[in-house]
Amino acid sequence: MGKHILVVSPYFYPEGGGLERYAFNMARELAEKEKVTVLCMTKGAERTEEINGITVHRVKPGAIISNTPLSLKFIFRAAHMVKESEVVIAHTPVPFAADVASFFVKLKGIPIVIVYHTVGLKKGDKLLDFVAGIYSSTLERATLRGAEIIAVSGTVFEHLKSRGYNPRISHPRLDVTEFDLSKTCRRKNAVLFVGQLGKYHRFKNLNLLIRAFAEILKEFPEWELWVVGEGDMVDEYKNLAKELGIMEKVHFFGSLGDQKLSKIYSKARFLVLPSSFESFGMVVAEALAFGVPVIVSPYVGAKFLVDEGKNGVILKNLDPKSLANAMRELMENPKALKKLSHIARRKICGFLDKNNKFSRTPRVTTPSNPISKRK
Repeated sequence: MGKHILVVSPYFYPEGGGLERYAFNMARELAEKEKVTVLCMTKGAERTEEINGITVHRVKPGAIISNTPLSLKFIFRAAHMVKESEVVIAHTPVPFAADVASFFVKLKGIPIVIVYHTVGLKKGDKLLDFVAGIYSSTLERATLRGAEIIAVSGTVFEHLKSRGYNPRISHPRLDVTEFDLSKTCRRKNAVLFVGQLGKYHRFKNLNLLIRAFAEILKEFPEWELWVVGEGDMVDEYKNLAKELGIMEKVHFFGSLGDQKLSKIYSKARFLVLPSSFESFGMVVAEALAFGVPVIVSPYVGAKFLVDEGKNGVILKNLDPKSLANAMRELMENPKALKKLSHIARRKICGFLDKNNKFSRTPRVTTPSNPISKRK
């Protein structure tokens, strides 16, 4: 067995979303040659478990503030586990977990790799955004100082460069091994949205999609909107659909495992991700792998996977009218939509390297191993 690597993450797969899946795929790849241990927090029961040869320690947080888990026990556990490690990989910018790891790493004097997942912490709440600004200019700078920094997309890369850092980029791995891509279900007239539905994920703009869908439903009454995901704003989104008189056409599936999600992807006509910002947007890649064309906002990192008019649409403006027009264009041209579907899955293969990582990206290259330079 090679080096002992400690991975520190706010949460870890199967909990959470894109950050947690990225952390899992990275850890799983490293575990083929190295000893990998994960320290994270959990909304479920505190436990230690084995996942794909990775030992995962899940600590119950004492409090969760603005989607940030905090735990005194986590601090003590991190201090002990860092001592036993040779390299630490911390996923951020969710405060606390990476900051704690960085502090103990610097005391021991071992290498740390910081994987940065977004373009900042501001979410539209004045008080929380003020606190986030202070954190970014103080504690986060101390955490990033002296670390090797990895950006998960070109968007994040540019954000970090603008702040004076010198990251390298490692796009997420397109891991569809748990999906059943062989399904050839007859597609239904359904618009698909996949994402977390919590108040700290308002930036995904499901409310905008619901309003845009309501605007064109009279023209296309046979269409439905499928929503996959869960969170504390589900009732609010359902109430919006009711207010707009379209509840019978909007289906909320909750959180789905990979096999059930496979069925949804294989039946939907196209996916919409209208986020105000999205460091990557793995659902875009997953949809394309299933032959599902996409409509994305200009602020989605994975937009480099979209070839306008061939496998999807990149919105020029992010508003209900622009989104409604983009959906209308696809809905009223079933032959063109079918052609986009055929191209979508074939085209995404051109972006992947032998490790199923995205290798075609502007100005930067994609490393296959985040600690390869340390061997």
